[in-house]
Amino acid sequence: MEGREQIVNHIKKYRAQDVKLFYEIMVKILLNNIDFHLVKNVEKEDLISIIEEQTGKKMDYHLGTIIGKEALKIFSEIEDHEFSKTKLKKTQRVGLIADVLGDDTLFEGFCLAFHDTDDMLSHLFETFGCLERYNKLAQCAVYQKRKKYIRKIADYAKAAVNLYGVIHVTELEALILEYENENLLDFNGYNHADKTYKNTIMFTPEFLCTCSLHQLIGNLVPTICTTLDGFFLHISFMDEYQNEQEKMMQFFKETKHELTENDFDYFFNSVSDSSYRILYECAGSKQMYLPSKKEFLRYADEIYYEITDAEIQMRRYIEKKLLPNFENIAQKVGITVKECIDDFMNELHYQATDMRTSGEKRDPHEYVQFVFASMQGYDIDFEDIDQANEFLGYAMKIMNSVRLWSNHGCTPDELFHQPKAYLRNTTIVPGTSHAATMLAKEREQLNQMGINVDLDATATNVPSIFFKNGINGTTTKNTKKIHPNDLCPCGSGKKFKKCCGSK
Repeated sequence: MEGREQIVNHIKKYRAQDVKLFYEIMVKILLNNIDFHLVKNVEKEDLISIIEEQTGKKMDYHLGTIIGKEALKIFSEIEDHEFSKTKLKKTQRVGLIADVLGDDTLFEGFCLAFHDTDDMLSHLFETFGCLERYNKLAQCAVYQKRKKYIRKIADYAKAAVNLYGVIHVTELEALILEYENENLLDFNGYNHADKTYKNTIMFTPEFLCTCSLHQLIGNLVPTICTTLDGFFLHISFMDEYQNEQEKMMQFFKETKHELTENDFDYFFNSVSDSSYRILYECAGSKQMYLPSKKEFLRYADEIYYEITDAEIQMRRYIEKKLLPNFENIAQKVGITVKECIDDFMNELHYQATDMRTSGEKRDPHEYVQFVFASMQGYDIDFEDIDQANEFLGYAMKIMNSVRLWSNHGCTPDELFHQPKAYLRNTTIVPGTSHAATMLAKEREQLNQMGINVDLDATATNVPSIFFKNGINGTTTKNTKKIHPNDLCPCGSGKKFKKCCGSK
């Protein structure tokens, strides 16, 4: 197995420019290992105590069993160089790369923090000249369990942002606990028996909580944007996310005192109009789409989407009535007919989503225009208006069967058929003294649910809920303005102006 000197001799053969690139890759990955940060900054930060409080578990081992003094010294030196933007010479970079790759603890820490595939990692170590060292580590059962755990966490996070656009860390934790359940109760096999990096905080389900999730995803899943207040965002929000980060840094600079919770609250309230925060609030009022675990994790793949009956019907229609047009286009561009139809269906699906508009409401007219523009591109001339409407009908079925961020992952069809008992911002006015007494007892709990209890009958706008098709059917919520000559909502039978409206 390659030692430090062998790695030095291998890397120093490269040009200075290449070594600089290798060093930057090594630093970027290694410094994302939160285990090492926790040990290094244990006296400055309170993350460990927060994790202990949230999990209800004590770390009953010495932190030196995570990373020893010599390895921590190397890690700290690299972090200090990065923070101070020290200009290093080629020999210094070669030495530090070899220090990391030649140390068992730092080497495993680097591998755990690497976010890409095993094949990519293997190729990287072949370039670094330590492939044998990696192959040996890859066979270690403890390393395998740690790596599998972080990949599972990453998959859940990626699936969530692909399906919902934005999700808060508390919701993601609840999802993981719901889907994994018993799997997260087995803490065995995550600690080495007799080697360095014996214990871990971040790469074990034993310390899974909102704090550790926030740190793991924020540092180890680069395709997800992570806000300081715990939101995970789809990469399509990157521009707005970066703009918010710049505003936050400017706010911190202008704050002359030590930052407090009130300062953070003030700042995040000031950026509440960002599209992803608006999306989160709007989608949160709707029922979250929760498929099976297997189906949910399919969304970890950025390009995955569910093939619905509507899309199957559209494909059959194309194959039955429009196939010659697709055959001509496929022949012109040098692809198969199936690939040509697939491309069309994928684009039809994408145009129906609200991903391209960052969760903003779609314009059906734009979608219709896209459909007909696409038909022109495929040289399709409809025989008559009936055929055009028939095709458009299939396209609209697709539009209504696409999962939307603004619908909390539900399709428009699913949302339409859901029972909607919109209790939020509803006011209850008791009709009898007995009802008033009962409601008074439950007033606090009802208020927490968003239901106001108007014991004094002072409301002039009363949101009303009625079940159009019975209690098991669809529900509708309206806000009814109470006019002076309307019957009073208290149930007295008098006009509002002569009853509660006169108070």
